[in-house]
Formats: sequence, structure tokens, C-alpha cells
Amino acid sequence: MKSRHFIPITLAGASALAVYPLFAQERDESALNASLSVSQRFEAGDNLALDIPSSGSTQLATTSLRFNLNSETRTQSLSLSLGGVFREGDIPSGSEISTGFADPDVRLSYSREGANALFSVDGRFSQSDVGFVRSIQDFVDQDGEIVLPDDFNELDGRGKRNSYNLSTQLQTGRNAPIGFVFDAGVSGIYYTDNPRASLTDTDRSRVGVTTLLRFSPVTTGRVALNYDRYEADDALQTERDTYTVNFGVENQLSDGTVVDASVGYTEIDTRETIGSTSESGVIGQVGLQRPMTNGAVTASLSTSLDQAGDRVTLRFGRSLELPNGALSASLGATSFEGGGPDLVGSLNWQYQMARSALNVRLNRTVSTNNDDEERLATSAVVNYSYDINTLSSLGFSMDYGLTEGTGTANDTERAGVSLSYNYSLTRDWTLSTGVSHRIRDEETLGNAESTSIFVSLNRSFDLLP
Repeated sequence: MKSRHFIPITLAGASALAVYPLFAQERDESALNASLSVSQRFEAGDNLALDIPSSGSTQLATTSLRFNLNSETRTQSLSLSLGGVFREGDIPSGSEISTGFADPDVRLSYSREGANALFSVDGRFSQSDVGFVRSIQDFVDQDGEIVLPDDFNELDGRGKRNSYNLSTQLQTGRNAPIGFVFDAGVSGIYYTDNPRASLTDTDRSRVGVTTLLRFSPVTTGRVALNYDRYEADDALQTERDTYTVNFGVENQLSDGTVVDASVGYTEIDTRETIGSTSESGVIGQVGLQRPMTNGAVTASLSTSLDQAGDRVTLRFGRSLELPNGALSASLGATSFEGGGPDLVGSLNWQYQMARSALNVRLNRTVSTNNDDEERLATSAVVNYSYDINTLSSLGFSMDYGLTEGTGTANDTERAGVSLSYNYSLTRDWTLSTGVSHRIRDEETLGNAESTSIFVSLNRSFDLLP
């Protein structure tokens, strides 16, 4: 990309250097642990890369390694994870599956808490084959929500997909009448060895500061200033700057109900080789969360603005604490530029039984894609496990993802189902075997299917007993 993310990176470094005087200088005993997970998987099947037309049968041997380091004290926590795979096998010519070392993944998380401040930094880098079979579960975010990426309908063909993100936050005055929250971040996706012009590199950087005004124990006001920079290495060399100012207040009523309201202003400046455009307008939201004996009820109404125009969204939600699990759901409607409403919603259900467990996640979102078009995405993940006895179990998983067509993109649908049998050979070694079936259906291009069988051995080593 043409620009470098000097501001967020500089702010991240400055925050790290400046944070130490804000924290108590206490020495804590660290709870340090490190582990190495090893998995050897053998798989045989047809059209594992979901090529159109099918590329033929493949036999793969994949060795997966992951190192985890965790350290935690009363005031600090550190988590580091490094992973990757070694993949070899009998692969048909023309297949999009790569061999050798693949899928590197690095994750880092650090936080330090003081009497009146909190500093945190989180980062991740991952690389994967653009066209290799991916489960929808790869796109579950840190909040447990399924978020299909903007390039979901383009994930086929040769090359590598590289994604990265780095974010940092510094909170001060956490127990004072006036507090501040400084945050910054960079993120992006870029592709290597991929000939598709529709897969474009994108970078995003952001900085923000929020002032918190604690008028009373139950009422807090806030003033937020945010800047976001977006760049795309597309045919138009898009550069977009977004400036936002927001004023809000949160108040807790006597019955525990929390009311939150805000109003603000957004300006979006877009520069392309064919010219420049500007969008601006008022944004705002009002939300309510009422506690119940077994959960909470929520409602919200918001208006937002992006490069394509304004959007109004109304949503209702309910969370339940169940005797054997938890359930949260939301349902609403969103309208873009005064057009017809689109349905949005989510569902997250966990249910634990004596010998089995069920987890269901559903999500439907509407957003604006990089081509300024409305994008509807629907996704679902179901996981079920059943303990046969103390040594063996059955596992079932199913996932589904759909991005509906736009003026520049086709309807793209992916789905998969897997059934496995797991057996504990020893206290340290686990054997898994099973069968999976996956499909990819893209409008105008056709349908691809893959069925495979697999067996794997897994073990985790404690390096610091």
C-alpha cells in the first residue's frame, strides 16, 4: 500500500513506554505454563480443494504443531501462541493445495492492570491457501460471533491469503471522576501468488480517544473522537478517511435497567483515480438493557453512515441462563438509504447434558462491501459431542455460510458436515477417525463437492510441569 501506518504504530509504542509509571510496582509470583500440541492427520478424498471442475483424488499427510505460552500474575497476563502445519501427499496436477510448510499462525496478547489504569495489546498474523477447504468455524470472532469476511465469495484459486491485526488500548482514571481511553490499531489482508484481479489487498488503521465523565455511581457521560483510514490496492486505488465525533451518556435506573444514548457526526472522504467524493451526516443510537431473574432483555435503535449512505437498524434481544446451559438471541431489521428492510439476527445456544454437549451459533448480517454494495451474509455452526464411556466419544459438526449476490459478486454458498469417533489410547494420546463432506456452490460457476475420510493422532506436551 502507498501509506504506512505511522500514527497507530507510533501510538502503540508510545503507550507501551508511557504505561509503566501508571502502574503499581509490585512483584508477583508468575503462574507460567507452556505446552506443545502435536497432531498427525492422514486424509484421503476427492476434490479436497473444491475445484470447479474437480481436480481428482488426493491423499494427504498433515503434521500440525502449536506452541502455547501463558503467564499470569495478579496484575499482568501474557499469552503467546505459534502454530503451523507440514503437508505432503499425492496431489493431482492443477490442484490448489500447497505442500511443505503451510498455514503459519502467530497470536499475542498482553495486559497489565494497575490501581487506576489498564494497558492491553493484542495481535495476530495468519496465512492460508486461498482455495483450500475452510470451515465456517474459522471465522468465529473473539466474542463467539460468526463474521464472514468480505472476500468469502472469492476464496478459491491459487495463492496465499495473509491477514494481520494489531490493537492496543490504554485506560486511565478507571476509578476517578474523569477517565480516558486511548486506542489504536492496524489490520489488513493481502494476497501473494494469486492472479485474480478481484482479490485486492486492503489495509486499515485507526486511532481514537474517549473521555469518560462519571457524574455519579450510576451515570457516566462520554465524548469520543475517532479516525479511521482505509486503503485498497484495487483498480481505482481507493483511499478513505473517516472522522467521527460522538457524545453519549449511560444511566442505570433503580431497577437495574441500563439506558444508553449517543449522538454524533461522521464525515467520510474517499479518493480514487476517477475523482473524490464526500459523505457526512448525523449518527446516533439509543439502547436499553433490562435485567431479568434468569438473564436480560435488550432493545436498540441506531442510525449509522458509511461510504455508500446511511443505515437505520432496530434490534431486540434476550439472554437466558438455563439450568444446563445458556441461550442468547436477537432479531431485528435494517434499512439502507430508506429502502426496504432486511432481516438481521443472531442465536447462540449452549446446552450441557450428562454425557453430551450441544453448541449452536447462527448469524445474519447486512453491511456495505468494498464496492459500495449492500451485502447480506448468513452463517450457522452446530457442534455436538457424546461420551460413549470414559475413553471414547462421538463428535458431529455442521457449518453453513451464504453471501448473497450483488452487482459485482455472485451468490456463494459453502456447507460442510463431519462425523468423528474419538478414543483415548492413553492419558496423553488421542485417536480420532471420521468422514466429512463439503460443498461450494457459486452462481454462474457451478457446484463443487468433496468427500473424505481421515484418521489422526493427537497429543499435548506440558513443557513446564
